[in-house]
Amino acid sequence: MPDLNFAWWNLQNFFDTDDDSISNDFSFTPENGWTDEVFQIKKANLATGMNLLWPNEGIDLLAVCEIEKDALLEDLLEEAGMNHLEVVLDESGTSDLRGIDVAMAFNPNKLTVVSKTSHLVHLRYRTRDIFEVVFRINATGEEFVVIAAHWPSRSRGQYESEPLRIAVAEHIAYLVEDHVKVQPGEYEDLRTAVDLASVQAKWESKVIVVGDFNDEPFDRSLIKHLRASRDLDKVKGGTNDIDKFEETSKYRQQDVFLYNISTRLMNKSPLGNTGTYFLSGLRDGTTFTNRYQMLDQLVVSRGLLSGNGLEADLDSFDIIDDPILATASGRPRPFRYKSENPNFQPNGFSDHLPLKIKLSY
Repeated sequence: MPDLNFAWWNLQNFFDTDDDSISNDFSFTPENGWTDEVFQIKKANLATGMNLLWPNEGIDLLAVCEIEKDALLEDLLEEAGMNHLEVVLDESGTSDLRGIDVAMAFNPNKLTVVSKTSHLVHLRYRTRDIFEVVFRINATGEEFVVIAAHWPSRSRGQYESEPLRIAVAEHIAYLVEDHVKVQPGEYEDLRTAVDLASVQAKWESKVIVVGDFNDEPFDRSLIKHLRASRDLDKVKGGTNDIDKFEETSKYRQQDVFLYNISTRLMNKSPLGNTGTYFLSGLRDGTTFTNRYQMLDQLVVSRGLLSGNGLEADLDSFDIIDDPILATASGRPRPFRYKSENPNFQPNGFSDHLPLKIKLSY
């Protein structure tokens, strides 16, 4: 069965050395130690890491965050020798205060971009972009959606900043619902025509939500607001089927539950050290019982679990904790470029570990 090799990675501050006058990226300039030499080492190290994502097979679909612009992703792919991938150019750039963005690349031999949209959630400041891309599989003509996002951080405190992540989760839930439900007027027309099949087909639309959510799978933003569940039956089981027409108001109210594939790895290690990020505490004094945190996650709609057409291969989902990218205990090897040691050399990759999954069709 043919498949698509998908990967996600937070690249940890992949900036160029130029000072962008409208963004707070001044930490990443030569005056602050982010020299061209450091940048080239960072790029080379990330390229090494990229080739560990799907070794011997190759990436077909890639989403990343903490990257300054699409041109840097093009440079990184060239450095990694991945000339088979093409960047999904986002002309809108980023509105993030720090100037970091979300980006995607795809294999045009297997996929075609149907549409692309950047979304912003207007809080006190505009959030990092939510990048939504509709792809078509060249071999079958089937379409699917990828929504990639980098949710607001916990740096000001996990609970103080939680409302910001809840707002983004609600917005993404709205985007997902728009893909899996027909509009109210259309629903009434289909009910008049007794065309339940069209409603059911929409309900099975294939949507992937992926990103650095800065919350874990059991946090409120994921469970209550994105409706991302660890209960597979709740998403694909009969209780979540559409098997008859309801009043339009009831159809509009129907919850759209998603399956959080990342929950499958929560008990991967008997030592409890499974996660894509390692953090013992925050600047506000908050400490964590579980220092290994599953902040990077992959969530799918029921259409990707049905076995019809494109399907998420759940057993293939994994954190890429290759010993080059991670320590023996599973901690990411962050990129470090400053030290009081005069003989210090920049080293490391990213403070997040990547995710991967096969999508079969």
